[in-house]
Amino acid sequence: MALIECYECKRSISSEAQACIHCGAPMAEQPVQAHVQAGPAQASTISFGSLPRNRAVPEAAAVPPVAEPLPKVMPAAAGRRRRQQAAQAVEAHVNADGSRPVEGWLKIMVFLLPMVFVWFLLRNGHSAKQRLFGFGWLGLLILASSLSPK
Repeated sequence: MALIECYECKRSISSEAQACIHCGAPMAEQPVQAHVQAGPAQASTISFGSLPRNRAVPEAAAVPPVAEPLPKVMPAAAGRRRRQQAAQAVEAHVNADGSRPVEGWLKIMVFLLPMVFVWFLLRNGHSAKQRLFGFGWLGLLILASSLSPK
């Protein structure tokens, strides 16, 4: 077994390899009898120089560029996400007065912990009426806690 040079990538590979381990180029069929006739008395040599090209293997030809561009490949999740965003944009939830609705979780949390969650009502789209209820509830709880007997 000797090291030979791959005709495609010019890297060293085994002479017994069926294909190049670096680029995958197929190697030519070598006669098995030559290896058997050499016998065990002759030692294998290692070659570090370049060898001539293997004429039994056809040369690779360059393919001319395609006139039309290849389609973009995107993961399925990206297409699904784009369709979901388009569907959400079409069905925008808006109250009759044009303000955004207060979500259920926000209603519950403003009732239970108004000191923290009432600030979410300051986001764009909430009406003055919604903010008045939220901050009014906060003010009422602050007033009730300050008037309680100690």
